[in-house]
Amino acid sequence: MSDWEERIKAAEAGAERLQAEEEAAEASFKAAHGDAQPQEAMKTQEFHSWMATRRATDDAWGKWATLMDSKPAA
Repeated sequence: MSDWEERIKAAEAGAERLQAEEEAAEASFKAAHGDAQPQEAMKTQEFHSWMATRRATDDAWGKWATLMDSKPAA
């Protein structure tokens, strides 16, 4: 396996892990505040945790995409 392939595999695994964390944070938020008014729900720790994991997931998939774009010529 090439260095690039190893980096892609690691980036994908990390992004998938963060995606799972994001989904768990979203579920936690919805369970705790799903019926709350949006203005109030957005002030909660669960909402901020969800948004933090969402940003981390977006960043991880962005890094994965950048690595995909840098695939060495065969």
